[in-house]
Amino acid sequence: MSNSIPPPDDRLDALFALARARRPDTSAAEYAFETRLMAHLRTVEKTQSIWAKVSWRMIPFFAMCVVILALWHAEVASETHEAEQLAYAEDSDTVDLWSNLD
Repeated sequence: MSNSIPPPDDRLDALFALARARRPDTSAAEYAFETRLMAHLRTVEKTQSIWAKVSWRMIPFFAMCVVILALWHAEVASETHEAEQLAYAEDSDTVDLWSNLD
């Protein structure tokens, strides 16, 4: 089995070293970045629809509705389970007939 990795080339290593040593100057892009970003966000905020703002502010209300509905569903499910048990206790002969069919 032959080694498929070629030996390192000194010219290639020198090019990589040169590329690592030469860093691009990003100071022009960094200058007043926060100010430009905030100005852009202000213009974007003004163009949003009223429905987008209202829907985001209504999230706590909708979350509370979900919690209340979950609690209500748990209570109804509990009452339904109790009613099924009560019906079984009142008319156990019919249920026994159906279970004997197996």
